[in-house]
Amino acid sequence: GSTSPMTMAGTLAQLHAEQLAGIAICQLTCPGAPLLYGGIPGMANLRTMGYLGGAVEFGMMNAAIHQLARPVRVPNYNSSGLSDSKLPDAQAGWEKALTTVLAVMGGSNYIHHAAGMLESMLTVAYEQFVIDDEIAGQCCKVLKGIAVDPAHLALEVIETVGPGGNFMTSPHTMAHMRTEYFQGNGVTDQKSRDKWEKDGAPDARERGRAIARRILDAPETPYIDAAEDRAIRERFTILL
Repeated sequence: GSTSPMTMAGTLAQLHAEQLAGIAICQLTCPGAPLLYGGIPGMANLRTMGYLGGAVEFGMMNAAIHQLARPVRVPNYNSSGLSDSKLPDAQAGWEKALTTVLAVMGGSNYIHHAAGMLESMLTVAYEQFVIDDEIAGQCCKVLKGIAVDPAHLALEVIETVGPGGNFMTSPHTMAHMRTEYFQGNGVTDQKSRDKWEKDGAPDARERGRAIARRILDAPETPYIDAAEDRAIRERFTILL
């Protein structure tokens, strides 16, 4: 609608041509250089000429990117989990979940900007990082699919329990109860209403903020070994 056709198909066609041109220039300059097909098609809000990162069409076009990159055998780069909402609310939830699950199920190889972003990438929120971590984890669960081996089909367990029985105390239930379902980071509320109200009836934003505060207040944990950190700093000029 601004730097590409208004239609999704037209935007993808122009984007593919631009990516192929960029890939060709890169390989002519440095043959064999590793690269990513960095499409990231976006859309403009024609009412304000601002950027729309949370629209479902953004997710649809990013899901299509993998299908365009795959025939040229180049891994693709995508964005997801953006939102046009100004704070971690219900709108942010549905926009982030839809765009991320579309990119994931579309086969994207590298997904960026998938956590913390609000207001079309103008704002970040600590509690939103926690909520987005939950969304990304659920999308990873979707990618794992449903296991259908004998242990998971549980036909013998069904026969053993039999009509009128229950599976609550079955050894099979005990063996799979912590691995079959997504456990999450704690921001999703699955308590009874009584327990939720007793805890102050917090919404997702409040729960995310509490988790973020615990993380920020905890002692810092280094991401790499101290010796590796020293080696990197000796070799490169670190400005931060």
